[in-house]
Amino acid sequence: MSIFFTDIYKSAIGLFDDPKITDAFNTSPISFFKIMYTYLQNAIPRFTNPMIMKKLLSATTLPDGQVELIDGNGTNSYTVTVSPLLNSYFEYTINGKLVEGNYDSTLQIITFKDIINTGSTISFEWYFPGEFTNDIDYTAQNILARLLVLCWTEKEKNFLLDIRRLLGDTDFKLPSEANSIRAKGGWYNDMKSEINKKMMKYSWDLQIQDRFKL
Repeated sequence: MSIFFTDIYKSAIGLFDDPKITDAFNTSPISFFKIMYTYLQNAIPRFTNPMIMKKLLSATTLPDGQVELIDGNGTNSYTVTVSPLLNSYFEYTINGKLVEGNYDSTLQIITFKDIINTGSTISFEWYFPGEFTNDIDYTAQNILARLLVLCWTEKEKNFLLDIRRLLGDTDFKLPSEANSIRAKGGWYNDMKSEINKKMMKYSWDLQIQDRFKL
């Protein structure tokens, strides 16, 4: 059974400890998935124990998507020419503003609650977020989600360290940034240690299961 990348992203949301990230997901899932994909790519090579994970995580169907622009003509239904992949997510905008819409895959029609004025620009985007084509159990998914968050935290930590270097050791104008650096640095180290322990335990558990199969 394949595992969608979105399963990993949704598991990671609760670990971020950042309401802005949750808001970003709720506002525009597609934009959120595109951003998270970069961190997932960085997280996958860090899943080094057990070694079998390298092979399991290497088989993927990559993200894909298209955007179609349509001119409003005073109606609320429009035919589209793009063909979204199965399990895709959809977003609709009118003149750059996100709105609610509905896509009928059989008729290839998008429908809005209200009519779209003539001269308005409609944007219909579909996005398939990608998947692992091998089956990955819940424990491995949880570890991968934590590795994704670790990669995000590393970027945040390094960004705040750059701020500190620019300020200089004697500049106390932004004390909250120094506190944030310490907090994120501690969080990063704690999570890294926890992930290593989880990978070690996961590896031992798999070895024990294999022995009982013999």
